[in-house]
Amino acid sequence: MSLKDQGFKFCISPDKQQGRWLHPTEFKVLHPDWTDVTEWPTEQLMAYLMPVPEQQELFAA
Repeated sequence: MSLKDQGFKFCISPDKQQGRWLHPTEFKVLHPDWTDVTEWPTEQLMAYLMPVPEQQELFAA
């Protein structure tokens, strides 16, 4: 049985430097500011972790 099947959530820290499986109680009590990305599709997770550089906006005309 996987951690996900056991109810754990894969979460990313606010600074996007750490990611780990958290028990639901640990998530709610100790890390409420972390983002639950358990069900996110790969594309959404990649965009969240590596946003498009702001510099590209300067060249979009």
